[in-house]
Amino acid sequence: MDMNSVLYQLMDMRTNGILNKIVEVDEDYQEINRKSDIFSKQLDEMNLPEEIRSLIDRYVSEQNALGARYGALAYLLGFSDCVELMTKPLHLSAAPKKTD
Repeated sequence: MDMNSVLYQLMDMRTNGILNKIVEVDEDYQEINRKSDIFSKQLDEMNLPEEIRSLIDRYVSEQNALGARYGALAYLLGFSDCVELMTKPLHLSAAPKKTD
């Protein structure tokens, strides 16, 4: 995707600005964050060797990046679907007639 496109720039502005304010008050997001903190503390208490901690950190970071990218792509897809609906005529096939 062209990172200079208006759509991409809008997504960047919305996700890096307004979205941050939304997640501060979103209960589901905050609950996930609390659980994550618990697991992080448990990992710290295990006193794992640095090599293992580093591997876990890299794995978790990549999983976070994967989830973030998936979310960004879903946002772009949804937004482009909205643009498509607003700019092109809607052609729905006729619903099948009921037979009694």
